[in-house]
Amino acid sequence: MHELRGTPSGITRPFMGVITTKPAGWFTSKPLVFLAGAPDNLGRHSLRPWSRSRLGACIIPATSNFAPPPKIPCIFDVPPDHCADLRDGDVVLMEPDGRIMAVYKAESPYNSILATNRCNSLCVMCPQPPGGDPHDLYENNLQLISLLDPKKTEHLGITGGEPTLLGEDLINLVQSCRQKLPNTMLTLLTNGRRLKDLEFARALVKAGYPRLLVEIPLFADNDTEHDAVMGAKGSFYETLQGLHNLALLGQPVGLRTILHAMTIKRLTQYAAFVYHNLPFVFQVAFMGMETRGFASKNLARLWVDPYDYQEQLARAVKFLSRRLVPVSIYNHQLCLLPRELWPFARKSITDWKQAYPPECDTCAVREDCGGVFGTGEKHSAYLHPIS
Repeated sequence: MHELRGTPSGITRPFMGVITTKPAGWFTSKPLVFLAGAPDNLGRHSLRPWSRSRLGACIIPATSNFAPPPKIPCIFDVPPDHCADLRDGDVVLMEPDGRIMAVYKAESPYNSILATNRCNSLCVMCPQPPGGDPHDLYENNLQLISLLDPKKTEHLGITGGEPTLLGEDLINLVQSCRQKLPNTMLTLLTNGRRLKDLEFARALVKAGYPRLLVEIPLFADNDTEHDAVMGAKGSFYETLQGLHNLALLGQPVGLRTILHAMTIKRLTQYAAFVYHNLPFVFQVAFMGMETRGFASKNLARLWVDPYDYQEQLARAVKFLSRRLVPVSIYNHQLCLLPRELWPFARKSITDWKQAYPPECDTCAVREDCGGVFGTGEKHSAYLHPIS
């Protein structure tokens, strides 16, 4: 989630609206936020359309001398570089303290709804440790769904925290997406533990059918090591029960595992376990670790340079691929992967987290590589340009 800051004026409560930079976009039924620029971006229209529009608020960069009409809530003096990434169709949440959060980026393929900050696990490498929820988070998410363009929103994620802790509210969120965004593919990221309840799993599948994908982390081929990574005793068997419930209900489900010192030791055994016990998954994703949050706190016992586990990764990928199990590699740089693994690599790092170190400046395959986590504390020591 992108966060900007400025000086608030007239904002007494949070306001969510769709960014517009042109007067022609003011005539709509959706609440709007005008992003002011140079004085001439209003042209000859001046201020005449304001009284007939649904304009609800303004964002005014520090370099702009634009003066909004009276009684329009504004956030002034926003650093211009903060506004550079805002585009028409983006959705922002403006707070009374001057914060502006870009909760949806119209041109990004990585948009997601933060369903909750709460979680029922304490994964040792969690990049976003659990916490409490703002009281209006659920209502904000429903409003966000109503503001999205159903013709342009091709994909939307639902993440957390652990979304299934919302219970019935999660079912309502998914139903709202299905009703208002009928052509949008939804991906729910969940640890799957609460889906051991068959009736809850059934309600979720029914709410999202037919455009819901569920992705669940499984960190090992045995309970001892999986539970140690997830920080929750009994989670291995709860997750497996949830996976099998989804399979019973015909719900497409994928697996994810994060690669670090606690998970790479048994990658081949992990691959064999998945092949023999979970043949219904639509993909297995091997993911590089984002080194922030709990991952940063536990870095000394988790960090393995991705360059050093390529042999284990290649064995696991080839084991599954040769048995026709779809495999993906997320969050890894092409310069670290053996060429035989390049076809499995995906550009997967969320765009606002994505970064390219100076070593990437002259790389011939930079456009095909997903870069590194700009939010991470540590990256491989073996990054290098490919000529």
